[in-house]
Amino acid sequence: MKISKRLFFLLALSAQAATAADNSADGGEASVDTSQWKCKYCAFEEGTSGTVDAGLGYVSDDSYKFGEYNGLNQQGGFFVGNASVRSRGEDAAYWNVDASDLGLVTRSLSVEGGKQGKYEMFFKYKELPHFISDSVVSPFFGIGGSSLTLPSGWVPAGSTGGMTALPGSLRSADLDTRRQRLDMGVTLIPESLWQYGINFRHETKEGMQRIAGTFMLNSAQLVEPIDYVTDQLDASASYTGRKLQAKFAYYASTFSNNNNSLTWQNPYTPTVGNTAGQLALPPENQFHQILASLGYQFSERTRGTADIAFGRMTQDDNFLSPTLNSTLAAPALPRNSLDGEVDTTNANLKLVSAMTSKLRLNAAYTYNDRNNKTPQAAYPWVTTDLSVNPARTNLPYSFTQNTMKLSADYRATTHIKTSVGYDYDTIERTFQETDKTRENTFWGKVIARNQEGIDMTFKLAHAQRDQSNYAAVAAISPPENPLMTKYNMANRTRNTVGFRVDAPVGDAVNFGFGVDYSRDDYPDSKLGLTNGNDFNIGGDVSAMLTKQTSLHVFLNHEEIYSKQAGSSTFSTADWFGENNDKIDVIGFGIKRAVITKKLDVGADYTVTQSHGAITVDTAAVAPPFPDLASRLDTLKLYATYRLKDNMSLQGAYWYESFQSDNWMVDGVTPSTISNVLSFGEQSPSYHVNVISLALRYKFK
Repeated sequence: MKISKRLFFLLALSAQAATAADNSADGGEASVDTSQWKCKYCAFEEGTSGTVDAGLGYVSDDSYKFGEYNGLNQQGGFFVGNASVRSRGEDAAYWNVDASDLGLVTRSLSVEGGKQGKYEMFFKYKELPHFISDSVVSPFFGIGGSSLTLPSGWVPAGSTGGMTALPGSLRSADLDTRRQRLDMGVTLIPESLWQYGINFRHETKEGMQRIAGTFMLNSAQLVEPIDYVTDQLDASASYTGRKLQAKFAYYASTFSNNNNSLTWQNPYTPTVGNTAGQLALPPENQFHQILASLGYQFSERTRGTADIAFGRMTQDDNFLSPTLNSTLAAPALPRNSLDGEVDTTNANLKLVSAMTSKLRLNAAYTYNDRNNKTPQAAYPWVTTDLSVNPARTNLPYSFTQNTMKLSADYRATTHIKTSVGYDYDTIERTFQETDKTRENTFWGKVIARNQEGIDMTFKLAHAQRDQSNYAAVAAISPPENPLMTKYNMANRTRNTVGFRVDAPVGDAVNFGFGVDYSRDDYPDSKLGLTNGNDFNIGGDVSAMLTKQTSLHVFLNHEEIYSKQAGSSTFSTADWFGENNDKIDVIGFGIKRAVITKKLDVGADYTVTQSHGAITVDTAAVAPPFPDLASRLDTLKLYATYRLKDNMSLQGAYWYESFQSDNWMVDGVTPSTISNVLSFGEQSPSYHVNVISLALRYKFK
């Protein structure tokens, strides 16, 4: 039957060819009627189409941890509202509208439109909450403002245990921040090779977060008010030619804080007039940058790109008074403000060339410079509003970083590709423990695929970082232990290795397995981080069980280990610490078309467990630190039932459970630590159920 159909098809083509030949022989051109020809892949969409979701949902319990970023932090019902609308006109005009989470504090709205090849415009609005903690208690009044006071009957004491009014003065406070972001912009595309755009963003951030203040050896956790405003402007002109592409841009960012300080009443017994403390909050600042980028196609095989940007950061908020303690005769400050100024220069060069059909060479260079021009001055300083100390000089830190990367890709056969590379990185610093660090990295990678479709990747890297003349900065007071080496500037050897295989098992199953290992050694560090390693192993399987059912399973195990040495006597190492963290993740998901084109269902389940062990070896006999642990279980069920071609019901169920043990906070009440007035927060734990049902309407 198949052969007969092919023969018939060939005969039909032959007949058409003969007819065309006869027409040509008669002196006329072969005419073909194309009026009925249609290209179903070339159709241009016109009109308005989209989907709208409307429904209700319910959250079973209050939990700031569960709703930390998703907005589902409160028990009760919520509105399910989403929409996606597209419109296309005959004159190439278009507009798109997308809205999501309209019933939650994570709501967003995006509107964009224009005329293709002429102009584009957009407007976006988004809310970004962060629910930090709902278990904070504090005796202070005025939480959320810039002045914290104690109750009228407060009895100060030398320790938290002696604060007799503390238990009856504690009040709950919810810590959270909420950002509201507004974006808008326009792009003009005249009938030339140039394109012009301008974008603007206005963002506000309000709420409360943790901060702390001290009076010598006594401290208290406090609530910082958040009332930030950030504005950003981005203007650009772009040129796109056949070989040459260029862009010129200007970027500006301004930050303002409606609270310049936080004052709080001293809950401890005052000493020589330190009845209140004051903290400076983030100051107003600005950043301006100009940028130019260039791309050029030298040939079909070679392309180069370059960009350079010059920026300046400034900050000149007036200083606060050195102290609120009227009994201290603090010297006058040498300046009214920091008059901070930092110039930045960032440049990139990149060249890619396909030397042959098998060999490609890559070269890249990056230059980053931070030139801190903030003036130096000797500032008298007051220790926690208690005593005046000798003046200190500020250290305007600067650095210059040069990075070069060379690599080659070679396709040995159609099934084997190899890559090798060399990276060189140098950082020169001022007012730091070392003037210069140099790091050399050699790496290689092999990707192979056999005829059965099995993909294998093997990668290996070795890096060596060296520093010059590491020494404690003399200007830092109190002085640093000369034997201590900061890990980011220490001599280091880093070795990494990785392997990954992906393989089909039959026509319906795919299997993946990967393992990665890295080790850092700091051979010359007497104090500080001495070594560390990271081990990761995981696998995944996906399968089409039937035409209607698919399944995927995954699991992963990671171990992060580090070791450090310290000194409690400002001398050689007399204690050693080890951190060992283990994280395990396992999960699966299944999808099934129960009734074809009518009912689809699915489920996803994930378990994440972590375990942290801290070991400290000292000469003294002391009990070990308890282990840290957490477990997160997440189950999601979902279903879609099509009522009509343009209407469907969407149901979802989400269960999540979280348990954690953290000895640093568990059982710690506001008065547990004698010299720390804490919030009394506990490790978060929750069991939350979320259900939702929505109607989706599709139109066009």
